[in-house]
Amino acid sequence: MTSDAGAPDIILKARDLTLTRDGVTLLDAVSADIRRGRITLLLGHNGAGKTLLLNSLHGIIEGDSGTIEGPPLERQKMVFQKPIITRRTTAAHLRFLCPGLDERQLMGWLERAGMEKRADAPARMLSGGEQQRLALIGALATTPEVLFLDEPTAHLDFAATNFVEAMIREAHSAGTTIVMTSHNRAQSERIGEDVLFIDSGRILEAVPAKSFFAAPRHELARQYLAHL
Repeated sequence: MTSDAGAPDIILKARDLTLTRDGVTLLDAVSADIRRGRITLLLGHNGAGKTLLLNSLHGIIEGDSGTIEGPPLERQKMVFQKPIITRRTTAAHLRFLCPGLDERQLMGWLERAGMEKRADAPARMLSGGEQQRLALIGALATTPEVLFLDEPTAHLDFAATNFVEAMIREAHSAGTTIVMTSHNRAQSERIGEDVLFIDSGRILEAVPAKSFFAAPRHELARQYLAHL
């Protein structure tokens, strides 16, 4: 979206995004650029405004003021920390999420998630890790330009976490822009490329991930990392 030679390609842009509820400012004139094809981490303490910003960037929550420019909503997908699961079988739920898939493609995605034997099981009876895998493949099968992930491995076991991270890397390699929240420092350092550090609804740092983890500039960021 930029015309300057050598300038970063911005796929999603927020300007002066403000959200107030009951007299409390939750997002305070937030401006941010999300670079195309990168993995951007929204980091900060609980209650800092990470999930609010994630939802606002995706258009789930409308701010009181400010603007957001990005791909059309149908080219974006969101995977919530606790996925929304319908009263269908696993295969039928995936078909509901991705109506364009034929039967071969649908079963192929279930196989990639190691869930082909659970195709006829009620989706709501799946474990938390299985539901997260189902939600993730349901998003990725639509080949979104931007994928939003809200703590995608929270409360998952080692195997499920590895699967989610592998799928994130695969989507990233295919060119999908990923914006995610995380409280897992090791994971953030493994896969993050850019960081937006948020505190009290304000972005205090917007830097490459390596720079942030090596030498955060803001005192609140240093305190955050010391306890992460």
